[in-house]
Amino acid sequence: MKNTVGEVWKILDKNPSIRRDISLGLINTRALAKYIIKEYKMKTTIDAVISAIRRYEFGKQDDVFTIAHKLLCQTVNISTRNGLAEISLIKDNEVQQLLPEIFEIIQFVRGETLRIIQATESIGLLIDGKNLDKIKEIFPKNKIIKIDKEIAEINMRMHPDMRKTYGILAVIANELAINEINIMEIMSCFPEMLIFVEEKNILKAYQVLHQLCYPTM
Repeated sequence: MKNTVGEVWKILDKNPSIRRDISLGLINTRALAKYIIKEYKMKTTIDAVISAIRRYEFGKQDDVFTIAHKLLCQTVNISTRNGLAEISLIKDNEVQQLLPEIFEIIQFVRGETLRIIQATESIGLLIDGKNLDKIKEIFPKNKIIKIDKEIAEINMRMHPDMRKTYGILAVIANELAINEINIMEIMSCFPEMLIFVEEKNILKAYQVLHQLCYPTM
């Protein structure tokens, strides 16, 4: 029994999504025990695993995620945008001098997109796909690191308290990950959080986040 408890606790330690659902009362303990025995090929009884699950001590980190999850339910709005592209550029003086030319192409009054990400060695531009060819012409080919097309944006308008709440981003990233959705980029300009995924995943990603933030709707 002692070995069973240790094994089960290690499994739960490595699965924050399962711990979260247990703490919220969303998981049937017997069903979870059967899953653990099958998935981890444990040679023990269901009752022993159930006992270990019930004796598991939730740490402070689980309270953090529970609070974050509950606050996410106060998300103001979720919207999406398709047809984006990203250009990654070498960050140097020549590129810096050329960047202002972008603003002659992007029509903000028409709702066109421009998101700029500055890192240590590169600069990322997220734009509408229809402007890709025009913006490519601004920069020498040897300054373009890579180009990604067919990107979609999820805009989550956050509740004001989310800015000072631990674990918000971790809960969102975990929920997308367990649904096999890769986050290509993420940025925020409060109260908005912008998450970028492959366009083919946008419907699934929207449904996952909508269910996360509005579970009773």
